[in-house]
Amino acid sequence: MQAGDYAAPERIFRALLQETKSPRIKLELARTLFYEKRYREARGLFREVLLEPDIPWQVRDNVDAFIRQIDNIEGYVKGAVSVISDTNPENITSQREFTIGGIRLTFLPPAENKKVTGLRYLVDAFEPIWQEGRLSTYFTGAYIDYPGQELDRLTVDMGLTKGLDQEGRSALKAGLEWGTFAGQELYKFPYAAWLNVLLQSSSYRITGQVKAGRVSFPDFSYLDANYLSLSASGIRAMSATMAASLDATVEDSRAYEKPYSYSGLTLAPGIAWLLSEPALFIKATYSYGDRCYAAVDPFFGIQREDRKTLTEVAIRKKTWRFMNFTPVLYLSVERNRSNIDYYSYKKANISVGLE
Repeated sequence: MQAGDYAAPERIFRALLQETKSPRIKLELARTLFYEKRYREARGLFREVLLEPDIPWQVRDNVDAFIRQIDNIEGYVKGAVSVISDTNPENITSQREFTIGGIRLTFLPPAENKKVTGLRYLVDAFEPIWQEGRLSTYFTGAYIDYPGQELDRLTVDMGLTKGLDQEGRSALKAGLEWGTFAGQELYKFPYAAWLNVLLQSSSYRITGQVKAGRVSFPDFSYLDANYLSLSASGIRAMSATMAASLDATVEDSRAYEKPYSYSGLTLAPGIAWLLSEPALFIKATYSYGDRCYAAVDPFFGIQREDRKTLTEVAIRKKTWRFMNFTPVLYLSVERNRSNIDYYSYKKANISVGLE
């Protein structure tokens, strides 16, 4: 194999597999088929290895890396389900007294906006449709199902992606984001995007994206806007068990009515840490965003500015598996501080999922 002669080790491993169903033999045969670019057969064997009950988590991580590479070439359909709890599902302010047009008003929050627990279903799919032209389709859909229908929500992101080089460093996307709330269409956002790997080495990777489109709200036409964002994402390995990341986004939204136009900046540093004992993978991200609106709010008489923070932690126990799914615990705390109290809110989420 090291000499690049894959036919010979394939014959040897297939013969050995007739004598023993050893996971190690399956793994070596799968690796051989991978290097021969016989991806579908290799993926089948890799998945058989993952189903073995006594495979060390380090080996599972190596197998997962091979499967991810195959998925990006051959396509995939993945699913996940989570139990999710939200303390403020409609992002309602805790303030109750407001002055609008010189009149003092008392705000009564919707009765359904209280701590709620439900299920979140996720489907993520990718499928090449023209290998030579590097043209593929993608789909990501998430549905949150709470008791009743008042808080249920669906988000979909789907479209086409066209690779611009053989190395996969640059691509164009044409897609549609679409969302519903309580069974009613909330927004739709057709967009175009350009993604590019700016810098890359064995220890770091920096990517950039330009995204533009028009977002429309069927029930709130004054919010319809032309949207543009520029973003960069970087990750660097600090050691064999730790990596640091930083995401940055600049956005500009020009709404039909100027008071709802805004420009914003978001920074999100993060860290990923692998503990060998007790075999935990921990990922933490802190996001800070500042959004300034273009004109005086017509109801409150001042120009709105928001500062949003989001702290997220994900924890995976590497040795826990359920039917080849990994349990994941997510914790998040979100807070929006606005100079107009009506738009301020805070919330906490917790979810336990299988991915």
